[in-house]
Amino acid sequence: MKGNKVSKFLQLAGEKLAASPAEANDELRALGAQLLLSETLEYVIKGLGVEVKVGDTLITDPNGLDYSVNGKAVDDKEMLDGLADVAYTMYWNKYAFNQKLEEAHELVCDNNLEKFVKIDNWSDDERELESTEWDLGQSVSWPDEVTSVRVVKVDNEFYGVGKDKTGKVRKPSTYRSVDLGALL
Repeated sequence: MKGNKVSKFLQLAGEKLAASPAEANDELRALGAQLLLSETLEYVIKGLGVEVKVGDTLITDPNGLDYSVNGKAVDDKEMLDGLADVAYTMYWNKYAFNQKLEEAHELVCDNNLEKFVKIDNWSDDERELESTEWDLGQSVSWPDEVTSVRVVKVDNEFYGVGKDKTGKVRKPSTYRSVDLGALL
């Protein structure tokens, strides 16, 4: 089930999930904005081939924006309305361009779980690792933007998780990109 895979991703990522939107910390709010907008910009810029400008500034890198919370409180109604509108326009695009969205989503959910390195013989507890331990005893390497690697336990299994300074989960050397070509 798709929702369970996304929920497992959030657990593996160690996100401090809020019971309600108003309780979300600033880091989670900024990360939610970054993930949603960068993926949308990837679709627009790379997928549709549409140029995006803010004023006179051309946006060419979906991940090239900075995010910070402006001090305003979360507005639950606007948040839900915005997400519902994103979902609606996502399906509008699915039908307008005849895309196999659900099938692709299932493959992407499975692939995103590969960002976590399963550790079969971990004899310690969950903890932040020293940089000398980042290979997880499996010759795993991480991209330069990774600032921390932590071992987490989910469903009685241990995983290594690398994150950058914004808290975004980054891909280990064991990660292989999903191939959506068969759906085209």
